[in-house]
Amino acid sequence: ILVTGTARIEGKAPQENESHPLVHVRIYDYAQVSPETLAEAKKVAGSIFRRIGVEIAWSDHFPTGSVGNPIEANSNRESGYTKLQLRILNAEMTQKLRVNKTMTGLTFQGTAEQPGKVANVFYHRVEELASQGICSKGEILGHAAAHELGHLLLGNVEHSSSGLMKAKLGQKDLQKAAKGDLVFAAN
Repeated sequence: ILVTGTARIEGKAPQENESHPLVHVRIYDYAQVSPETLAEAKKVAGSIFRRIGVEIAWSDHFPTGSVGNPIEANSNRESGYTKLQLRILNAEMTQKLRVNKTMTGLTFQGTAEQPGKVANVFYHRVEELASQGICSKGEILGHAAAHELGHLLLGNVEHSSSGLMKAKLGQKDLQKAAKGDLVFAAN
């Protein structure tokens, strides 16, 4: 799935006889996002991945562990599909990570033997971007989630010069996101 997903994320068209890979994403919502916002985010991120031929199966899990100890320690692959975690962190949790204040998320990469499976989105940053009035919280959360999950499927933390995998979302990017035009770019 990494080879197929990588080709699609990099903008190569899926072949007609190619099956659509399924990626199972377990959401751990530490920021207590409203159900409406979370539903919109899933719809947005799912739509972005569908455009490259990847289907996302979402499942919500109630967090009981800490950020330092991911709850799931299972294999990254199970029953023929890729299994990833999306953790939506609150401001307090994000501060513990000591990250750049403009980042909307962070992905932990694995090794050649065990690919990364944990993506984090910083919800307070989503709220800050939404306060500009260009996009809703759900739209921004969905795009941030797709970006971080894209890093996991690509197996790297590299950014592109355009499209969804840019390092930083600017005002023009938010305008594209509002129109549904902020997607994986071919570069």
